[in-house]
Amino acid sequence: MYNKDLTIFSVFHKDYPQPNCDFIKPIQVGKALNPYDLGFLKDDAGDNISVKNPIFCELTALYWIWKNTDQIESEFVGLSHYRRYFCQPQSIKKKKLLITTYKDDKRGVYPKSLTDDELNNIASEQLKNDFLSHFNDKKLIIARPSAMGSAKLYDFNIKDSYIYNHIREDWFLLEDAIEKIHPAYADFSKTYFETAKEMHCFNMFIGSKKFLNDYCEWLFPILTELENTVKLSEYPYQRRLFGFMAERLFNLYIKRNNLATVTYPIVFFE
Repeated sequence: MYNKDLTIFSVFHKDYPQPNCDFIKPIQVGKALNPYDLGFLKDDAGDNISVKNPIFCELTALYWIWKNTDQIESEFVGLSHYRRYFCQPQSIKKKKLLITTYKDDKRGVYPKSLTDDELNNIASEQLKNDFLSHFNDKKLIIARPSAMGSAKLYDFNIKDSYIYNHIREDWFLLEDAIEKIHPAYADFSKTYFETAKEMHCFNMFIGSKKFLNDYCEWLFPILTELENTVKLSEYPYQRRLFGFMAERLFNLYIKRNNLATVTYPIVFFE
């Protein structure tokens, strides 16, 4: 059905230009709640949680990929957002007098206007081959880490950042859920979340099907437990808490299991 080497599922919830290549495949999320058909793969087919998209965000796509891997021929799979894609690291051109030098651009996200050239860059065969080269070392591809706060204003760890930006009580319910579902992670998670000051964001990754299965088997029981305890906010942004929490849990899972990773920057089409 898909490319036998690599398939990156790119999440869409409305019409938007798509990269034209064999390894990035669009998937429409929240289809169970939306009569509009974008004309490609949908997250309400087969075993799915499409109706939870307003609170689970891109995780409804992740769940579909996990539960329907028999339909995916690729050995390696990934998840990205419709305006966010993994891209090659870039350089900053600097000129001083008659001397031109290039400096590595260390940013985790490159905000850019959408152009045909930019779409072609993220869909290039070279980038695909770069991704595949890391699997010889059994590495997981993730986004470059982002700091949890500006040093000029505040010095946040992952826990502080969540409490500052979201609903405080939900964080402690998350801690309870981790302790109940995966008690072996409980002590480590509290120390990690209170000391780590950067995070790999967006729930984006490229890895093996084994990683996908192991991670999802670990993640979704925690989120299911949280569904039984949290009170959903009336504000649409804060109702997306399961997507926000999964970002934190993704980092915890990687750190606790000491997974080998390689990071790529993200291009964000504004």
